[in-house]
Amino acid sequence: LKFVEAPRSSRSSPEPTPMAASSGRSSRLRAALVVALAGCPTSAYVLSSGRTVAPEVTNALRAALRAAPEAVAAEAPLVSRRDAVAGGLGTALAAFAAVCEVDASGGATAGGAYLLRAKERYNARVEAGVKDFRRVKPAVDAGDAATIGEIFVKDGSYDDLTAAAFLLSNAFRINSTQNPDKIPQVQKFKAFKAAADAIPASLKKKKMAAVQQAYAQATDLLDVYLDSVGLS
Repeated sequence: LKFVEAPRSSRSSPEPTPMAASSGRSSRLRAALVVALAGCPTSAYVLSSGRTVAPEVTNALRAALRAAPEAVAAEAPLVSRRDAVAGGLGTALAAFAAVCEVDASGGATAGGAYLLRAKERYNARVEAGVKDFRRVKPAVDAGDAATIGEIFVKDGSYDDLTAAAFLLSNAFRINSTQNPDKIPQVQKFKAFKAAADAIPASLKKKKMAAVQQAYAQATDLLDVYLDSVGLS
C-alpha cells in the first residue's frame, strides 16, 4: 500500500518502510494493519505492540482490509492520506476502536471478551456462594456446628463458590499462556480458600475456637478477593 501527500504539493512522500517478516497469523495481521493504518501513527504503534485482539475484533479488522481491495492490490493507484482514511481504511480505524472499547471494559485475555463472558457466567454463582458463607456468621459466633457444616457438605454451597470463584479469577489472565498462580486475582482466591478450608477441618476436630478464627480470617480474605474481581 502506497501513500502520497495531497495534490497541493509536488513533492512525493517516502513510501512506508516495509516491516520485517514475522511468524504466526497474529504477527502477519499486525504487520498488515500497521501498513494499512499509515498516517495514523498512534493506532499503528498500539496495534504493532503485541496487544492480544479478541477474535471478533480480528475478524472485523480482516473484513476492513478486504473492504478496500484496490488499496491492497499490487497494482493499486496512489491515494492520498485524506482519501484513504475517508475510504476503506476508515472501517479499519473503527474496528481498531473496538479493541480500545473492549479493553476499557476491564479486559484481559483476548482483549477482554473472555473476561466479560466469565463474569456473565460466574458472577451470580460467586455472589450466591458469598451470601451463604456470610449467612453462617451467627452460627459461627454461637458455636452451632450443625448449621456451619451445612454449607461445607460435598457439592454444596461452598464447593460451588470456590469452583466459580477460581474460574472467575483465572479469567483475569493477560494472555492464554500465563501461569494461573501469577494472576493476582487467583492468588487472592487461593488465600481465601486456604483459610476457609480450615473451617470444616476444625469442625471435624470439634475445635470451635479454631473454626471461629478461621472463619474471621476467611471473611477478611474473601472481601479482598471480591474487591479484586469487581464484586462486593
